[in-house]
Amino acid sequence: MQKERPIVIPIASGKGGVGKTFVSVNISYALAELGKKTVLLDLDFGGANIHTCMGYDTAPDGVGNFLNQRNMKLPDYLLTTTNDNLKFIPGDAEMVGIANISAAQKRKLINQIMNLDADYVVLDLGAGSTYNTIDFFMMSSFGVIVATPEITSILNAYALLKNSIFRLLFVGLKKYPEAKEVFTGLMKKGGESAWKINELLDMLFEIDPEIHAETATIIDTFNPKIIINMANKPQDLAMGEKLRKISKNYLNIEMEYIGFLYRDKIVERSIEERKPLYQIAPDSQTYQTVVRMAYKIVNAKKMPYFLLDIDSYDESLEILMEEATDDLATKIDGYNELADENLISINELLSIVKNLEYENISLKRKIEELEQALLKVKR
Repeated sequence: MQKERPIVIPIASGKGGVGKTFVSVNISYALAELGKKTVLLDLDFGGANIHTCMGYDTAPDGVGNFLNQRNMKLPDYLLTTTNDNLKFIPGDAEMVGIANISAAQKRKLINQIMNLDADYVVLDLGAGSTYNTIDFFMMSSFGVIVATPEITSILNAYALLKNSIFRLLFVGLKKYPEAKEVFTGLMKKGGESAWKINELLDMLFEIDPEIHAETATIIDTFNPKIIINMANKPQDLAMGEKLRKISKNYLNIEMEYIGFLYRDKIVERSIEERKPLYQIAPDSQTYQTVVRMAYKIVNAKKMPYFLLDIDSYDESLEILMEEATDDLATKIDGYNELADENLISINELLSIVKNLEYENISLKRKIEELEQALLKVKR
């Protein structure tokens, strides 16, 4: 009898600094506490740090070594934790050099993840909308996005969703050349209106009603979840609602809340001591909220194991995907339309522009500092 594959819970974020790794670690512990055999896997390519949350000063061998060693299996890198039901696989120092893993490496890793001996596999993914993050995020319909109640975080989360649904449809409809032409046309068109799924569905219906129906079915399989982290007040939940409305309006995606976490000093203590809340404050409100999230995951209806066809990976598609990724936090195009539809306010729009200006000034200063350093070296 073939063993049942684990349920994969990919956890991602549109930008860094939102507490994604903290959520990944503590949800893994909560699942283990509920008696579920769980594996936590660090897939933050170039920025792996789960080992620090587990008390390690330096990263043990892990995913990077696995990808670069022919005869090793992923389970060879499993490490124990303070809960017998939870094991983890770190992302080691070698991951810095494999930020863009090859299609063959990706297939190898995905196949071995799906054969891990576990009830649940939690993936701590990198921040942003790179194709590596998206492909691992699409390993399961139960992808979780962590965001803070700030408009830039919400719009970056939307960018991740947008590029994920594009990736899913592009691969899912790859067998239809006419659908590919539609995607290419929308990419060249640019602007936020180019990403309205209803427009895409209308165009595909005119081409072939069967392609339209298949596209609608693919979209229905995508059911991402959202966690709002670092909230200060109950009203901050409105920011999560904003993401849900934007996603529904533009992408036809129905998002579901599974958690709402307040800022808590106990979290800072957990990070400083490099221990999960399960160890230092199991009765805290924050950890009990995380346990409720785990209950929701365990009691959710089973989803498809893998949304994308592994065999569809190829380098040209990855290059195209990278070119198509236009993170909303790095551009202003399309924000005006969101404001016109009351999906973001004028004040939020001004806040975005100010943040972008600040980031631009900061980058210019860094460039100037590097130029000065180079001049000193030349002298």
